[in-house]
Amino acid sequence: MMLKIKQIGALLVTMSAMLVLFAGCGDKEDEGDKESLATLVAETVSSSTTTNRISTQGPSGITFEAQIVSQGGDTEWCSFDLNKQVSSVGGNVGDPVYLYLKQNSSDADRKATIDVTYTNGYSTSLTLTQKAAGFIDYDRSWGEQPEYRSNDAYIYKTYFATFVSNQFFSGGKLRNYSVCYDLDKHISHWVAYPIFRKVYETPALSRVNAFGYDPNDQMPVIPISDQQYIDRGYGVSGYDRGHMLPQASRYNNYEPNRMTYYATNMMPQNSTFNQKLWAGLEGKVRGWGGMGKYDTLYVVTGAAFKNSKTINNANGPIAVPSHCWKVLLRQRGDLNKQISECTADELKAIGFLFTNEYHDPDTTSPRDGVCTVKEIEELTGFTFFRNLDPAVADAVKTQKNISDWSGL
Repeated sequence: MMLKIKQIGALLVTMSAMLVLFAGCGDKEDEGDKESLATLVAETVSSSTTTNRISTQGPSGITFEAQIVSQGGDTEWCSFDLNKQVSSVGGNVGDPVYLYLKQNSSDADRKATIDVTYTNGYSTSLTLTQKAAGFIDYDRSWGEQPEYRSNDAYIYKTYFATFVSNQFFSGGKLRNYSVCYDLDKHISHWVAYPIFRKVYETPALSRVNAFGYDPNDQMPVIPISDQQYIDRGYGVSGYDRGHMLPQASRYNNYEPNRMTYYATNMMPQNSTFNQKLWAGLEGKVRGWGGMGKYDTLYVVTGAAFKNSKTINNANGPIAVPSHCWKVLLRQRGDLNKQISECTADELKAIGFLFTNEYHDPDTTSPRDGVCTVKEIEELTGFTFFRNLDPAVADAVKTQKNISDWSGL
């Protein structure tokens, strides 16, 4: 499976599917006519996005008017004209409507509200969100990315690092990992990352053991005061600083390895569980990353919170996971396709779930935690592998074929 490496384009979106928005029901002119509707092609865009589009559908002969009724921020940044501020436009249903945006250089998201009214009485209100400066959206080729779930306490962030060249790879800046960080719990719900040993682990360097804060040299900012202060550990006997993205999966050079020690990548794990059973699973996952030509493995590691246990911390209590889990996605063989292009029989997926407590390493193995991706979705409320074709997602996420994962 080829690891896609391409520059972020002008139009980036954080939603993987178009959402149809209705504020009222349209009248039908004739039996069989389609109900009117209007949607934004991208409801959420990055800070650097300068274009967007409204799509209109409905019975023939109907016209519409679109009006920007509000746009948050210090300046007008959203217009229907490229060269001047135009707040309303009309047209025939079926004609595209283009929006022109100024780049967002502020440190806050901003929203524009656009009302669309049809002459048959249908109307809807659309909300466009432009992210704060430096926000980088996921790429359609990123097989690991979960859906972003709206919550005021969540910050979604992707860390990029420069990887050195080797005999397989010319070197350059790649995504290291992405997080869904919870400001209230002071821990990430999940960390998503690719494993491709030829790129991320070659050459094989040693660990740096540099625990500390995310320094916020990449956007968006996760305030230091809301991160775990764990330079010397959790201060509670029996808990390790557990990497969600294992540091051993980033041995290419110092920079990506150092990032795995950020507090945003850490969860309190039972020490024996972390060092024995969980470490054994991490080793198997690295092996499944493989050395084939296209065999990137897409991984999401995370925590579930089915109790209210916390650890006191200088920056506020840290939630202790009740469960630790992983979900994996990989193509069958060297297909050289994006995940979104694959059929269900071309993909293999599996999940692992364990309680965050002591497990006897002599009697428990990674195989004992096998489950489906769907089961982890039901446990956590998150939707994983957002770039799967919706028509194949359910079939893929209900797999747990142990024979697909050698050595399990």
